[in-house]
Amino acid sequence: HSVCTIVPQVTALLLLLLLLLLLLCLSSLLGYILVPIFQVNQPWLVLLYAAFMVWVSAVEAIGRPAKVYKGMFLHTLLIIAVCTSSVMAWALLLVIGVRPWWNAQYLIPILGMVLGNTISGISVGLAAVMEEFSTGADRIEKLLALGASRSEATKELLGRSVRLAMTPLLNQMSVVGLVSIPGMMTGQILGGSNPDQAARYQMVIMFLLGAAATAAAVCSTTAAVFVAVDSCHRLRPERLITRGKGGGVNGAITYALKQVWRFTVRVCTASLACLRWCICCGSRRARDGEQQSGAADDDTSEQHDVQQPLLPPEQQQTVAGTAAR
Repeated sequence: HSVCTIVPQVTALLLLLLLLLLLLCLSSLLGYILVPIFQVNQPWLVLLYAAFMVWVSAVEAIGRPAKVYKGMFLHTLLIIAVCTSSVMAWALLLVIGVRPWWNAQYLIPILGMVLGNTISGISVGLAAVMEEFSTGADRIEKLLALGASRSEATKELLGRSVRLAMTPLLNQMSVVGLVSIPGMMTGQILGGSNPDQAARYQMVIMFLLGAAATAAAVCSTTAAVFVAVDSCHRLRPERLITRGKGGGVNGAITYALKQVWRFTVRVCTASLACLRWCICCGSRRARDGEQQSGAADDDTSEQHDVQQPLLPPEQQQTVAGTAAR
């Protein structure tokens, strides 16, 4: 009974410790990854991590739209790779003039900022396109039936989607330096750099963000439109697939954590069941041993309590005389 009472408490404690350990690992994961990359500073390692960043960005960018299509991830991955690599090459080689160009101190932070805004632009643009094809497909189909090409029928849709995708970046650029001070400029000022030089760097970064996000948003929305409307100018809604729950990097992490949680619960439950079985078997064996020893003691006492049979009178007199002598 005591074991049955302790099992749920031990299980909850183990699961809580596992959750705290996972949170600690995730919070310090970025530092553990970047420290060796900055220390080694080899081109193959820096480019490998940059490719990993691009891959994660593509996964996250397609994780928000309610509908997807076959090949959406490959399209997004190619668009992000081409747009960001073009912008980064122009910035590192011509604008900033970094030598060597693959220096992790410059490439990884700037690439991270560019990819962050690119993800936002692609995600918002694709979400607007998929929403339009879900709710406003009748209007597009009427235009196609009246003889409009797919470019003419979806021109307004593309313009509205790109505007929505660029709205967050345009709002940020309109107040930068006046209301909000971006992270790079803040870091340089706190590090002791000249505010004028920090502002120049931030202007370059904002132009890089705008160029990459705009190009990626235009290309991704155009690719989605060309999939939904084929080359024969026909609307193909069957190509759009409703997404399940848990898309993007957060969905993948949540799914992995759920699997780890379930595996841990099963292991803890099995371990505690084995421990309970061992304790019960030990208690049972001890109880059986006590019963056997008690039975043996009872048999011995019964043997001692048995009285000897009475002797005949002649033998009793002989024994009494012997005892008297």
